[in-house]
Amino acid sequence: MRLSAVLTAIALITQTSPPSGIAVERAASPSVQDIQQSLRFVPDRMAHYRVPALSLACIHKGTVEWTQAFGVARVGGEPVTPETLFQAGSISKSVTTLAVLRLVEQQKLNLDVDVRQYLRSWKLPTNRFTEQKKVTLRELLSHTAGATVHGFEGYAAGEKVPTLVQVLNGERPANSAPVTIDFVPGTKFRYAGGGYAIIQQILIDATGEPFPDLMQEVALQPLHMTHSTFQQPIPEKLRPMVAMPYDKDGNAIERGPHTYPEMAPAGLWTTPSDLALFALVIQDALAGKPGAIVSRSTAQEMLRPIVRDYALGFVMGGNGPNRYFWHPGVNAGFVAFFFAYEKGDGVALMTNAQNSKALMLEVVQALSKQYGWTEFPTDSTFSNPWVMALIFACIILFTYLLFRLIRHRKRRNEQPVTLHV
Repeated sequence: MRLSAVLTAIALITQTSPPSGIAVERAASPSVQDIQQSLRFVPDRMAHYRVPALSLACIHKGTVEWTQAFGVARVGGEPVTPETLFQAGSISKSVTTLAVLRLVEQQKLNLDVDVRQYLRSWKLPTNRFTEQKKVTLRELLSHTAGATVHGFEGYAAGEKVPTLVQVLNGERPANSAPVTIDFVPGTKFRYAGGGYAIIQQILIDATGEPFPDLMQEVALQPLHMTHSTFQQPIPEKLRPMVAMPYDKDGNAIERGPHTYPEMAPAGLWTTPSDLALFALVIQDALAGKPGAIVSRSTAQEMLRPIVRDYALGFVMGGNGPNRYFWHPGVNAGFVAFFFAYEKGDGVALMTNAQNSKALMLEVVQALSKQYGWTEFPTDSTFSNPWVMALIFACIILFTYLLFRLIRHRKRRNEQPVTLHV
């Protein structure tokens, strides 16, 4: 289904009050009004990219300063609001990480011991790699454990959903390979959702609680993320608040949102406002504020890069006062993204369309001009001048070789043919 029939609905900008308890500057404020006016281009770009809904929340001066929602929760349906729920994809890993570190502070877990001592319902397969080095939570959180399985597809409504143990073993009805360790833990980085599936099993076995209940108790409730849940599939009472997912061509994902039993790496349902609150809590902990969710030293450890720019559950960027933490997330028909400076501003964006990365980057670029952001996540693959120069050089080389090949064939065709009798 295309979006052309609902362009007028997509152009509708819905501005409602964020959830109670969030500090917000009134939309009538000239500065906020000017910033929101700078996003007037968004509905047209949404139509261009076939994105039905975009919702965002902006952090400024220690509060969720404003929220804004564009478009419709489902094509031909009701307008999206700041309370509309989206799947957060891999941002689930960041929230899971915070829960792990809270349990570490409570001395229920240790980041640097063999994780097999926590696992009861499932055993991590041993092999020549795990014999050389035991797997730790620190390595699982930083994607340096050697865990396999990059990501998970989820399960369409009506499909049989496997248990977490079946997912880890790669047993039917799981649609993913077994999670194993295939290089020596701690020796290199490789992004692996499978590692966070192991973490999910560790948390279940170490606490004896179902994962959604544990996350509600340890993370979502203390963070006042009242519009968030790790329950999969989403409870019936919340379904009216859910955005429907769409693919890169603007077609509805068949049978709606997928179910992800792999909750730790991909199972969070939330709103941009709640993600902004999550970022604020990290900022408060870094600042050592009284009553922060974790200690300052724990927050610093969480955001200290292990390999490349990846820390424990977060990607790090920027320098000095412009240093920031962030994470993207992609599930079937959903894309999410947030970033926040260690001190200062931030933004969370969520959409219900697969082809929305470029749109999000355009929004961040527009906000950067308003707020004066000088360092923030970009599409570095195409913005890096050295990469662009390499691509240009390859194009020139290819053109030259093609020209030589055509010229060579032309010369061969022009040569006289000698007949032998």
